[in-house]
Amino acid sequence: MKKSRLAIPVAFLPWLWIIIGSIPPTSFGQSQPSLGLTFLAGQPSLSLTGTVGVVYSIQYASSLSSTTSWTDRSLLQAQSVNVLWTDPSVTIANQRFYRAVSIAAPADTNLAFIEPGTFSMGSPSDEAERFSNESQHVVVISRGFWMKKYLVTQGEFLAVVGGNPSFFTSANGYPDDPTLPVEQVSWSDATNYCRLLTQKELAAGRIPTNCVYRLPTESEWEYADRAGTTTAFYLGSTLQSGQANFDGRYEYDAALGTVPNPSGIDYGTTTPVGTYDASPWGLYDMIGNVWEWCQDWYGLYPSGNVTDPRGPTTGSYRVLRGGNWNNSATYARSAYRNVAAQSFKYSNIGFRVVLAQSQP
Repeated sequence: MKKSRLAIPVAFLPWLWIIIGSIPPTSFGQSQPSLGLTFLAGQPSLSLTGTVGVVYSIQYASSLSSTTSWTDRSLLQAQSVNVLWTDPSVTIANQRFYRAVSIAAPADTNLAFIEPGTFSMGSPSDEAERFSNESQHVVVISRGFWMKKYLVTQGEFLAVVGGNPSFFTSANGYPDDPTLPVEQVSWSDATNYCRLLTQKELAAGRIPTNCVYRLPTESEWEYADRAGTTTAFYLGSTLQSGQANFDGRYEYDAALGTVPNPSGIDYGTTTPVGTYDASPWGLYDMIGNVWEWCQDWYGLYPSGNVTDPRGPTTGSYRVLRGGNWNNSATYARSAYRNVAAQSFKYSNIGFRVVLAQSQP
């Protein structure tokens, strides 16, 4: 997918910054982007102005010449007000040139763009039924990405992989419904789907050439799930029967813990993706329906603040998030961490994908 060449290099040196110039826009209807530069705590902070809704790749280089090679650093989406982004990967002691290059939108309209940001990952000490592995810490998500609004469905998995491993099909006495989330997929099945989908979409020119489909990291998942909230769920401090597909006989209140509800809804099966209301960031089924595989190996959280964590380099278990159709509400809390061997498959485990830049 061709990038339109909208760019403004910005350089910074110790104690000064300089706007270098611009390349005229080539995409009809798009205004020329601009980058402003300041420093916060010794780190460069860029202010992006551009066509509202357009996603720009923020790129950097260590020098400018006729053979300059630019490296993708992050994705930002222009808003009605200036977007401010701080690059935590470099300090004022280094020289770096920046530019903004517009990225053609992916063909899949069911992708929500997730802006970079900072959030508190984990649960507060007074959240009922929390686990010791949920210690709160500040996480910086410095790279923007797209996240699929919906869980990967049986129909989508079949179209890409050529098979449907799900339990909830006519083979087991259930109505065939391609809009149900795919389940009974291992972590390896999910990552293989991402690989095949990337190949397919790149060949068709439907995604930017420097982007890949993959599973979200655990921190990306929780950041997107919280959608700017700090409560046990993005819905608030409680989860009640009918708000999501979980075992509604066991609701939850952050001050009390599990709250029994004998008349609560328990479908005993998955529900079509998008059945319940979207989160504030336009994502569906982040609570319940099926567990969602994350990219990371499981490990204890760091004790301090971190930027773009990817989990341990090795491990025995992969991370699962979000709760599922046959567990109580407490396991669908934004901070709850489940784990499984990457070969494990069950009828309550599925996944969703993100589309992100390949990282250097």
